Amino acid sequence: MISRCPTLYHSNAPLLFYTEQYMYLCNVNTVCVTAVIKQRMQVYGTPYRSSLDCACKVFAQEGWQAFYYSFGTQLLLNIPYQSLHFVVYEFAQDLVNHDREYRPMTHMFSGALAGAVAAGLTTPFDVCKTLLNTQEQSAVAQHGKQVHGVLSAARAIYQLRGFAGFFSGTTARVVFQIPSTAIAWLVYEFFKYALTRKWRHAPHSHEHATPLVVATVSSRTD
Repeated sequence: MISRCPTLYHSNAPLLFYTEQYMYLCNVNTVCVTAVIKQRMQVYGTPYRSSLDCACKVFAQEGWQAFYYSFGTQLLLNIPYQSLHFVVYEFAQDLVNHDREYRPMTHMFSGALAGAVAAGLTTPFDVCKTLLNTQEQSAVAQHGKQVHGVLSAARAIYQLRGFAGFFSGTTARVVFQIPSTAIAWLVYEFFKYALTRKWRHAPHSHEHATPLVVATVSSRTD
């Protein structure tokens, strides 16, 4: 019988989840800075000519802390998003690929479903993050000062657009995440299958070991 390695044949979702959380926490500073620049450049009528110009003017006018207004929200967004992402993926795999064989269409379907659910349910955090990064003028004017913190952002959004405002852009966010997560899981499962296929078929040393024969010698008494 060919032996099997548990880490290759059983679900790797818990390990992947904790690894990704650790990597995210290590890189959250870079994520916050680049998100501020990207979103301010995407605002209609942006006064910035380039990403470098945006970074320099934000730093000069608002200070370094402007790049980290959404630091807490970024963490709050990622934790439930990734939790839902992996839970839904594993649930979908149990339904359509219970034996966990390599089947590309099931991985794409599960990945797309996981991304859609996670993106849709965490949209309120993304809306708060966007407001904190862009400091939209109407929100700042009504708030009387710059919006800092997730609670302050949530209060400003509710005052401006009501409860529906927390789900602004849900469709676009879900449509963006569906192909992204579907492709990501497809690529991951393909390389996991390709890298472990040789191990599964490779002979192992204990399989060719010479069997141990134990002989018993009976003693005779004359």
